[in-house]
Amino acid sequence: SQERLRGYRDAVRDTPGIRIIATRAADYQQETARRVTAELIARLPRVDGMLCANDVMALGAIEALDAAGRRVPLVGVNAIPDAIAAIKSGKILATVDFDAMHISSIATEAAIRHLRGEPVPAEIILPVRIVDATNYQPWDRPLEKRECPRWEDVVIAPR
Repeated sequence: SQERLRGYRDAVRDTPGIRIIATRAADYQQETARRVTAELIARLPRVDGMLCANDVMALGAIEALDAAGRRVPLVGVNAIPDAIAAIKSGKILATVDFDAMHISSIATEAAIRHLRGEPVPAEIILPVRIVDATNYQPWDRPLEKRECPRWEDVVIAPR
C-alpha cells in the first residue's frame, strides 16, 4: 500500500491543479473505509474526488457518501465485480485492473517454468488498465468466469 500511495502522490505532484486535502488509512476494509469517509466528509465541506487503494474501500466510501447525500468522482483499484456494478450504476468513476488473480496466475506459471529449469525473466510487469463506463464489459462477469492472461501475451522471452 505504501507503493500505491507513493505513486499517487508522485502523479499528483506532477499534475497542476490537483491538491490532496486529506489521506486516511482504511486497512483495505469496507467498514473502515465507510467510517473514515464519513468522518472526512463531515469535516470537509468540499471534496472534488477520491482515490481508494482498493475497490473494497471504494465501496465503503460510496456507502458513506450515499448516507450523507453526497456524490464525488471516486476511483478504486482491482476491478472486482462489485466495483464493475458500481461503475455501471454511476457510483464509481473508474477502477484499475490491477488484478490479484492475473498476478497470481502469471506468478504460478513463472514458478512452474523455473522449477522445470526454463528461463524466467527477473522482472515481469503486467499491463494495468483503467476500467470505466466506456470499457467495463470484459470485466462484467464473476471472477471465476474471467480469463487468466496467457504467459505469451504478457512476458517478453528472456534473451
